[in-house]
Parts: sequence; structure tokens; C-alpha cells
Amino acid sequence: MTSAMIGSSPVLDSEVSGTIISLRERFEVVRRNEIRRVRGRLGNLSVDQENVVESLSRGIIEKVLQAPVALLLNTAAANQSAFIVETVRRIFNLRT
Repeated sequence: MTSAMIGSSPVLDSEVSGTIISLRERFEVVRRNEIRRVRGRLGNLSVDQENVVESLSRGIIEKVLQAPVALLLNTAAANQSAFIVETVRRIFNLRT
């Protein structure tokens, strides 16, 4: 089996998907934990303020994840996913 055949296999495509899911889950855990950590300093927030905090933190996560997710998707399309998937997993300490 050639590396091109491996790169286009459904297994690696599912590894790309799994890595993206794990990456998003990792960042969501960090987001929730940081909100919980500063909750006491925020005082009593109105529903609107709570929504703003949630929206702001989710927006930041989406912006931060935009480049790594795009890289993963582009390399999957170019049959280069094995190396990039492994690199992203190592950088963000993901287990998929």
C-alpha cells in the first residue's frame, strides 16, 4: 500500500474528524473551567450578561481553532493527514 493510498483511506479521514472533535472538546473544557474559575469575581450577572460571557468565550475558541481545523481539513483533502494529525495531537496532547 502506498502512502497516497493510506492518506486517502477512510481510516485517516475518520482520524482527522476524530482529531477535530477532540480538539474542540479540549478547548470547550478549558473554556468552561475558566468561566467557572472566574465566576466568583464576576458577581451576580444578569441573563444578558451571562449570554455575553458565553458568546464571547465561544467566539474566542472558534477563532483560535479556525487555523488548526482548516489545516486538518486541507491536509485530509491533499492526502497528507497522517503527519498533521499526529502533530496536532501531540501539540494539544489529544487522545483519540
